[in-house]
Amino acid sequence: MAIYDQSYAPWSGEYSSRWSRIWSIVVMELQQPFKNTWTLLLTLLAFGVVFVWLFFMFLAASSQFPLPFAIGNRIYRESFFNTTICSMILMVLSATVGASLIARDVRHRALIMYFSRSITRLDYLVGKFLSLVLFLLCATLGPGLLMFVGLMGIGQERLTFGERMGDLGAVTLHSLIMTVPMSAIVLAFSSLTKRTYLAAIFWTAFYFISVSISEALRFSLKAEWPKLLSWVQVTSHLGDLCYPVRGTASTPILECGWGKPFAILCSITVASLVLVWWRLRSVEGEE
Repeated sequence: MAIYDQSYAPWSGEYSSRWSRIWSIVVMELQQPFKNTWTLLLTLLAFGVVFVWLFFMFLAASSQFPLPFAIGNRIYRESFFNTTICSMILMVLSATVGASLIARDVRHRALIMYFSRSITRLDYLVGKFLSLVLFLLCATLGPGLLMFVGLMGIGQERLTFGERMGDLGAVTLHSLIMTVPMSAIVLAFSSLTKRTYLAAIFWTAFYFISVSISEALRFSLKAEWPKLLSWVQVTSHLGDLCYPVRGTASTPILECGWGKPFAILCSITVASLVLVWWRLRSVEGEE
């Protein structure tokens, strides 16, 4: 009878690079949202808003009647990024997709499988964070680039190469301002519970409560500083500052520069990621 050596032998092969491990998590997580019809429809709705604006602008250009708001780069902010429908789409998508990223793994005790391999806590955190950021960029940067290309094709405004690249950079920065802090805080809520719906409720409540408290304090105190407490106001104001001024300057949303809103969003992002890191350590210890 043959005898087989079944004793333990240490791994002698080569590990994949850290980026390969992170990217495998990103690819796996990006495949899941687009299998959901509701999520796919919401993402397409963001593109639909841009298509509608481009259609009206094409009709206006064909009739030699330029639309005033299409001159300059205000259309990106006032017709898409800072609109209520864009904010609501992004909030719902982040709650639907992001709330389950960590809560699902904790509930099914999948962290044991992750960390038993060559995947570290840092790989896991970066992979989950990047997957949510990239997904949300599909609903912000994707339509923004579509509008940029559409405006360039319609050609209602003659711009230099530098001005067009300035608008392209502003659209990209505005998208990152909307998605990066949101991804961090949604992951933080997802790490606090095993129930996906609770994480989604926490994030939705935080979103609406920040707006409500801001408006209530601004009305009662007759002051403008409570706007800094509103998630929507802070991200919209900081996004507006990304665009180079051309033509008539729009009224700033907040009575301050970029320093305070930037510090607020950076603090929230860092604090959220630190919380996720701490939760991963505690959950890993429990398992």
